[in-house]
Order: sequence, then C-alpha cells, then structure tokens
Amino acid sequence: MTQVVINFKTDAKLKSAAKDVLDEMGLNFSIAFNAYMKKLITERRIEFTTPEIPNARLRKAIKEADKEYKSGKLKFYTDMREMRKSLGV
Repeated sequence: MTQVVINFKTDAKLKSAAKDVLDEMGLNFSIAFNAYMKKLITERRIEFTTPEIPNARLRKAIKEADKEYKSGKLKFYTDMREMRKSLGV
C-alpha cells in the first residue's frame, strides 16, 4: 500500500484537544483520520451532530414551555382536524 501525507490547517487549540482525546484512547491522528475517511467512503456522507446539552436559547424555550404547561395555557389536541380548525387551516 502506497502511503501519502495529507496536510491541512486547523486551530492549534483544537489540535491539542483532539490529541489529548486520542492519547486517552490510545490512538493517533493517522488511525483516527484513516478510520474517518473509510467511513466517509463507505457511507458517502458526513454526519454532523448536535451537542446533547441544550444551549441557552433552547433552555429558555424549555423553561417557557414548562411554565405554560404548568399554568394550563397549553392546548392539547387528540384529533388533527380539531387542531387545524383551531389554527384556521
């Protein structure tokens, strides 16, 4: 297998943090990037994920929705037609 070198630019702090994680896992950048490229080729897609911790905007929306729910202001529908009628659709 012929090997080549790939160079790319990244933030120094990002590289350092990634190296720390890879070191904890007993891996290096070559192993990680080769695995990632094989997955990219196989699945023909790049997967972007969102953090599991809600950001400030979402936390605020959740609090507001919780207040509405507890105050009884929220309407609940068991029938799609009823909901559409309420919305004027």
